[in-house]
Amino acid sequence: MSKFEKLEVDIRKEQGTSAARRTRLRDRVPAILYHSGAEATPLAMDKKSFNKALKTGQMIFEIIVEKKSQFVLLKEVQYHPVTDEVMHVDFQKVREDEKISLEVAVRGTGESQGVKLGGILVQLLNAVTIKCKPSEIPEFLEIDVTDMEMNTNLFVKDIVLPEDVEMITVEDIAVMSVQEPKEEKEEEEALDDIDEEGADGDEESSGDTSEESNNESDGEKK
Repeated sequence: MSKFEKLEVDIRKEQGTSAARRTRLRDRVPAILYHSGAEATPLAMDKKSFNKALKTGQMIFEIIVEKKSQFVLLKEVQYHPVTDEVMHVDFQKVREDEKISLEVAVRGTGESQGVKLGGILVQLLNAVTIKCKPSEIPEFLEIDVTDMEMNTNLFVKDIVLPEDVEMITVEDIAVMSVQEPKEEKEEEEALDDIDEEGADGDEESSGDTSEESNNESDGEKK
């Protein structure tokens, strides 16, 4: 039994903007299924069923086309810019035993040492690209931030990967960073500037004193 959400879909006989609009008026979502080396197939599916499947967070679905089951990867969902209603969906046909590349979200786990000391945890990369079989796609990947100290980073190479999952994203890209609070950093920089100005002033005063001493010595010689 498949663990993927099932979607009943129909092949659309009409294509184009007007046909897609008529499909949506019937509470159905227009979609297209891409096959490797074959012509794309236009589809339509029930809007409520698709929205329910979408909320699961899955990227792979089992669709039933003309009573035949096949697995598809959710490639893109287009939304209405105002209402956020699903306007169109792109699927890519996949085989259950074939590895595919896709993006997966990254989440931090634990509380870092730097945060305990007042630092701020900043996530620099929200998702990475991995390669695995459809049945092994993780809902998300974890990166442990517990040992992070102030002003340190964690990278893609620090992400924990499940077995048989391959990382595609470059491993030296920073994912997490613990940074000093901005206000404290600005205060420290301001104090550094004051110290530097004070040091410069002392040097100038020292120079003036030396010059005055030299003038006095010249006067005595005369």
